[in-house]
Amino acid sequence: MGLRRITGNNKGVSSIEFALVLPFLLLILFGILEYGWIMTTQIVLTNAVSNGARAGIKAAEDEDEAVVATAATIDAFWINTLAADDITVTIPESPRRIDVKVSGWTYSSLTGFLPSAMIPGSLKAESIMVFP
Repeated sequence: MGLRRITGNNKGVSSIEFALVLPFLLLILFGILEYGWIMTTQIVLTNAVSNGARAGIKAAEDEDEAVVATAATIDAFWINTLAADDITVTIPESPRRIDVKVSGWTYSSLTGFLPSAMIPGSLKAESIMVFP
């Protein structure tokens, strides 16, 4: 009779199961959010660098191509702020092309839940276009 009383009482069991599973569910949820944000930021950075190189190619003859490319890259990076010091623009003479590079933009975590070993410290992007 005593054993029957112990096995028949199921109150609170689902709360304990939920408490055991919740950390894993949160880890998966925050991992999806964080990695989605990393990929979005990388895509926007790559498109911003490409937009900067395109603007440098299309700059008027009286404008400095490097300044135009830097300004266009900063304007196109809408997710966060990008300093002019983070952008490297080189224009070699032979063959005449423009190389716009962001080599170490510091990424900051979106959620702060994942350990720093699981997320990248910086993001990089480069675009090279040839003058017509």
